[in-house]
Amino acid sequence: MDDGRKSHAKELVRERTGREVPDLLRELYVDRRHTQAEIARALDVHRMTIVLWLQEYGITRSDRPEVAL
Repeated sequence: MDDGRKSHAKELVRERTGREVPDLLRELYVDRRHTQAEIARALDVHRMTIVLWLQEYGITRSDRPEVAL
């Protein structure tokens, strides 16, 4: 995906949610522990877009807190 399309998707997400993409990703992926697919559906973007954004912002699975069993 070229930079223009990537930034267009980010702008659409900002318009829909009123939030910046990195903050939203941290909340949904790290804090609420949603999957990439769940986030993609909620934001109406392709899952690979979420994967690329997570990489871009340095958000990894290791950022997620451990779940007590």
